[in-house]
Amino acid sequence: MGTKITKGNAVSAIKDDKAHIDYLKRDVKDDQKSGGKYKDINQTADEKHISKLAGDIKADGTFLSKHWKYNR
Repeated sequence: MGTKITKGNAVSAIKDDKAHIDYLKRDVKDDQKSGGKYKDINQTADEKHISKLAGDIKADGTFLSKHWKYNR
């Protein structure tokens, strides 16, 4: 968290965020299957985290397109 995005690490950051989203989606499915006392709270927290990561990916993609357009 808090790592500065540069041309050198933007692609890796996007891959990492996508992998994290995949993990969280599986975690949401597991929460749905197992149920439990805190199922809804855990599911909501995971879904909020997925949304934040998706926003990060979009921002990183914008960063790349902005800088790669002129510096290829």
